[in-house]
Amino acid sequence: MDENEKTISRALLLDVESEYSREFVIEQAKQAKQENWHYIYLLSQLVSREVSILVDSNDNYWVDWGTIGSVELSPPVGAVLPFKLWVHTHPSNTAYWSITDRNSLEIAKGILEKAMVLGENGSLTTMLHSAKSLDTGMMNSDMQWTEQEVIPWPSIYVGKYQRVYDTFELPKFTL
Repeated sequence: MDENEKTISRALLLDVESEYSREFVIEQAKQAKQENWHYIYLLSQLVSREVSILVDSNDNYWVDWGTIGSVELSPPVGAVLPFKLWVHTHPSNTAYWSITDRNSLEIAKGILEKAMVLGENGSLTTMLHSAKSLDTGMMNSDMQWTEQEVIPWPSIYVGKYQRVYDTFELPKFTL
């Protein structure tokens, strides 16, 4: 087994519920600013579990791990509303708003500003906004989530990095 295979084998044994793993995800998320979200997606794909990251109004990060097919959007005890951002992954699937995601977004209206889903094809973002009435020009209290296109990973990285996989470092694991 070569060194890369050993690293992958160790990563597969990663206890994503550990404090170390949670801190690693938080550190990656803090550095993300959209172009680095791919790291979070790759880790999620590597361990075959969805991850959810909430950022509260005090810039505290909250991480939850789910299964390969779902992760709860559950406001953590101690978080300060409104949430600035909710990011979650669809490991080994595309970035799209599932029925569960859409239901979560509907419930989160008024307490969440922005959401992203990360998939193998890229990232998809939505933001909450008030619609203007065409008749009166007044703001409508009916808040709506924006509809946006998936931004493919390669277009995010063009001209910014040599290769994403060259700069991604897995945390050190022990067997």
